Amino acid sequence: MGALDCVSKCNTVKPTVSTEVFTVNMNSQTSLNEPRKDVESQLIHEQTNQTTHRLRWFLGVDIPLLLIVLLLIGLFELGVIPHYKNGFFCNDPALSFPFRGDTVSTEVIVSTIILLPFAVIFITELILIESACEMRTKLKYVSRRTAILYRNYVYGMFFNLMTVEVMKGITGSPRPTFFDICEPDTLKTCNGSEYVSTFECTSTRFAKWYQTDSYHSFPSGHTSLSVYCGFFMAWYLQQRAFNWRHRTVFLVPLVQLICISYAAICSLTRITDHRHHWWDVLVGAGIGVGTLLFTVLVLCNNFKRRPHKALESNPMTDSQHTVRTLVFDAPQPSSPL
Repeated sequence: MGALDCVSKCNTVKPTVSTEVFTVNMNSQTSLNEPRKDVESQLIHEQTNQTTHRLRWFLGVDIPLLLIVLLLIGLFELGVIPHYKNGFFCNDPALSFPFRGDTVSTEVIVSTIILLPFAVIFITELILIESACEMRTKLKYVSRRTAILYRNYVYGMFFNLMTVEVMKGITGSPRPTFFDICEPDTLKTCNGSEYVSTFECTSTRFAKWYQTDSYHSFPSGHTSLSVYCGFFMAWYLQQRAFNWRHRTVFLVPLVQLICISYAAICSLTRITDHRHHWWDVLVGAGIGVGTLLFTVLVLCNNFKRRPHKALESNPMTDSQHTVRTLVFDAPQPSSPL
């Protein structure tokens, strides 16, 4: 009976000792993880503050400035803001072409420079993601990446547009269709090739906007915007799309060719439609290239992308991530000698 009592006592003691050891280990593990949680919470708090700070600047400064720029451009186009009107030579053949419309209308070019870059950037960034994350995470990251690049593109486009509008207001150069659209009052009384410095448009066939626009030839806004938009997309595809691991041979170059052809067609038709002089188109192309270089190299940093920690090639669930943290990241006890 004494032996049996001893065995029963030992069996009762062992679970108690084992439980105490397990409790101590869990408490020590919890205390070791407390500094890690504090660091992670501090980083999350800092990132939240940075995001809030950027959002305040964007809503409080950037958006009002863009609205002011749009308002000034609209007032200039409507003729509310005074602008210079350059004179003309009587019976100048370079200003005597009939107006036959635009091959690429203002509505077409405005819609393309706004919609096409957004679609190209979004689709390309979505294809570039090769991780096994769920679609919701991918779309969130792609939307954020697209918003940043498109914001920089829009900033560059406004720089382009403001440069063109200021130069148009300063020069006041007549278009090749000036006589047909404006029908200046002094044209009927001038003789030979004398220079006329003051005039008023008297046309009844065209609206007031067309009459004002008839002496806004230099530089070409269609050319500057189309060159900026077309070459921006081609450059973006060159820097980003050729990083595809399984890319096609002809798809990306074909899209780039379409982008460049779009810029060429919009530019050359301004001459063939007699809407601009050749030097208007040349200077407009120079403005487009200048704002393109500024946007790509300065604002977009040549489309270099930093790795995103939220998108991993081997995603884990929350429980798997906890186990991985406990096993690999926590301090390991030293092995007994």
